[in-house]
Amino acid sequence: MIDQKTLKEFDKLYDKTYQNVLKYVICNCSNLEDVKDIIQNVYLELLKNMEKGKDFPKSNAYIIGITKNKVKEYYRFKYRDKIISFFSKKEDYSLIDNIPNDIDILKDTINKDDIELIWNFLKKKKIVIGKIFYLYYYADMSIKKISESLDLTESNVKHYLYRTLNELKELMQERGNKDGK
Repeated sequence: MIDQKTLKEFDKLYDKTYQNVLKYVICNCSNLEDVKDIIQNVYLELLKNMEKGKDFPKSNAYIIGITKNKVKEYYRFKYRDKIISFFSKKEDYSLIDNIPNDIDILKDTINKDDIELIWNFLKKKKIVIGKIFYLYYYADMSIKKISESLDLTESNVKHYLYRTLNELKELMQERGNKDGK
């Protein structure tokens, strides 16, 4: 059984580090649907370490280290695939710190059904398209930064983004016509 002091300390660490862990996982996973599982594994590992009374630095760097290991472990055991990273060079990881923490993906004008429709549509596309959409709309990154992060030309990023937006527009119009809107 975990004591209340440990739980309070865990909650503080969770609140302090969640955004950076989320950014790291998003940028380093090969399937956006795996994000929640990986984050859960990270914080379970942290809680286990705290429960054991291990003496460790309670810092963002320590938790990002756990995150790196959990991403590798997740794909090693689940898919046995190579991890696909947004970043081509190790020093590019500093770009993660530039992604804002106050991101709000749910806009008031988009209802839950629309979000689910869009997400299901994006899951059928190449993984790079899902990453572009996430970085552009959720992480509010510029097309230039996305192209640098994904090692694509700006033209390719724009092409993926605008072509998929047009496809989504058509899909939403078809849905509106079916629903009688």
